[in-house]
Amino acid sequence: MLSLKVQEILFGGSSQLTELFPQGGARFLNATVKPILGSSTTAKLLALRNRRELKKIQKFNKILVIPDTRIGDTIMMQAASTALRDFFPAAEVHYVTNQVATPLIHGNPEISKIIPLFSGLCPSQNDIDALKNLTQTENYDLCLNLCAFIQDQELKSNGTAVLNLVSQTPTIVRNEDDPSKVNHFLYQCYRFIRDTLSSVATPIRPDHLAGVRTTYSDEVIERAKTEAARLGVSSRKPVIMINPDTACQFTLLPFERQSELLHRIVRLDATFLLGAGHISQGIGQRLIDQLPNSVRDKVKIIPKDLSLEVYSALIDWSDIFITGDTGPMHIAASRRFSKSGKHLFRNRTSILSIFGATSPRTLGYDSFQSGYLTPNQDAPSWSYAAGSTCRNITCLNKMFKTCKTVRCFETVDINYLTGLISTRFNELSQPNQRPSTSTSREPQLNPT
Repeated sequence: MLSLKVQEILFGGSSQLTELFPQGGARFLNATVKPILGSSTTAKLLALRNRRELKKIQKFNKILVIPDTRIGDTIMMQAASTALRDFFPAAEVHYVTNQVATPLIHGNPEISKIIPLFSGLCPSQNDIDALKNLTQTENYDLCLNLCAFIQDQELKSNGTAVLNLVSQTPTIVRNEDDPSKVNHFLYQCYRFIRDTLSSVATPIRPDHLAGVRTTYSDEVIERAKTEAARLGVSSRKPVIMINPDTACQFTLLPFERQSELLHRIVRLDATFLLGAGHISQGIGQRLIDQLPNSVRDKVKIIPKDLSLEVYSALIDWSDIFITGDTGPMHIAASRRFSKSGKHLFRNRTSILSIFGATSPRTLGYDSFQSGYLTPNQDAPSWSYAAGSTCRNITCLNKMFKTCKTVRCFETVDINYLTGLISTRFNELSQPNQRPSTSTSREPQLNPT
């Protein structure tokens, strides 16, 4: 597998190429990198490596899943535990998590033990050392390495077999040219494990991946309910929640475009909740400051110090969730459950995700376009890709890109986005769609 240094060189070089020659560089990278990564030869070599690893396994009693370190990946890659349970219902499945996202994973019945190890967006040396110690002491039969920042050799001890998600790269690259194929990383993570293990074991249940889940304690749900009331959420109006922040400059819709979109939709008779901003400090208030005085009071800022758990539970009160390509998008798309079973979630949030660098088919959710994964919600959703002259196959790995000029959002059709939001708002405003004023907006748990 490629070392971090090699990845830095390759993706840094591709960034420099498109910096100098945006269109020509993109065409060159698509013409050269795609055939190599998606070739049958590459696929066969990776499959051969997997077969060698599988030969080491005598039993599947104890398995470690290592998702990528970011919050959204921690949520998405729960699909790995579903694939494992398709084969091994009695195995111990341990799941390493980003510490911030850990509470949202607790309660997943397909995970035996959660290990809150990662402390940031990228693993520190202390994280890697702790992971090494874990694999040395726990004697896992199999490690699933789904993290781009962890090298396989750092996990191997006592003959442990390691399967790496990079083996699915040829399939993902080829699928990008076939719009009929679902190419979402969540789905491909499931398919990678399911298809690889099928060569050595027989599944006990059919394919049944509907998406992933998040789970909430009674305390968190009550705090979200209190916060919703403080922000003026009621059953009388649809709620539009906007996440204006992302963890990466290549996925952040430019401020001017966000401001233009908010100007267009704020005149709808809805309750507007706006994230304060964590990476882009204060972006929520800056967006409000751009609005006319007559409508500023319609938009409420979600407090910055609200915990991720409470923020995530609050999403369930929203009818439309507008976001870029970032962790909260995957949280919004997850099926929400009460840990105690005492509370019921609505699970009726429509998601509008706006993409820059990465392909929306690999990370977004859409209920209408072919080749997209639908969210685990009882509501329609849409993914939108901004226009870019330099977008190419290497943009799939945005974490290693170093472009100085961000061209990911060169063209954004605000009219189209406004139309999607307005149409969904009109649907929600119909008497048979909107909850009655006597009905609590406390989340409702829908049967799966």
